[in-house]
Amino acid sequence: MTHSNSVTVYTSHNDRGFADAIAAGISVGAHFAPQTADISLLAHHTNVHGRPLVLVPPGGVEWLVKELSALKGSIMVGDLSSGHSMIRGLVAGAHTALNSQLPFASLLDELQTALSSDYVEPARDNSSLVQRILLRTEESARIARLTNREFEIMGLLYGGSNVDSIARSAHIAPTTVRAHIRSILQKLQVHSQLEACAMLRRSGQDARRHPMELRIGRF
Repeated sequence: MTHSNSVTVYTSHNDRGFADAIAAGISVGAHFAPQTADISLLAHHTNVHGRPLVLVPPGGVEWLVKELSALKGSIMVGDLSSGHSMIRGLVAGAHTALNSQLPFASLLDELQTALSSDYVEPARDNSSLVQRILLRTEESARIARLTNREFEIMGLLYGGSNVDSIARSAHIAPTTVRAHIRSILQKLQVHSQLEACAMLRRSGQDARRHPMELRIGRF
């Protein structure tokens, strides 16, 4: 089967600017200019439209059966809030999924690598990719349950502060800090502060950002 060398970038209305930037970035390293289309048109994708590059909107989407079929060989780009949608796409035969929160230059490099590969079949490591996205999605959901104060204390623990220094900086009693830490461990379903900090590191989150927002890194 012959495939077009072109790419169609599918996106939502809210991500149109990001899609245009992706298309422009890809065209710099290739000899074609990707087309952009609304994600609602994905169900009608054919080989004539080239390779599908799907920008999964924050929060994900509920794929239609025809959309899942069109995802075969596609490259999906999204963040952890759309993790379950990307997992369904990978199971349906998407080539790979990339983290939209990568630094833009790194994301373009990852896209160029994926676009240069054979896209008829999924990437070899898709099963492990699915497991990584699933794990990080579940862990981020746990972190999202933390209150603002708990997330602040979690960030201070991650930075190496002890109970007494946290109490001084937060202007609360050490016993209150310990109560917050017990609540944090319970919500994260871990048994130690070390495990909690490891989960925070895996998620790429820090205390200055929204709990569902990645800082940098691949899935």
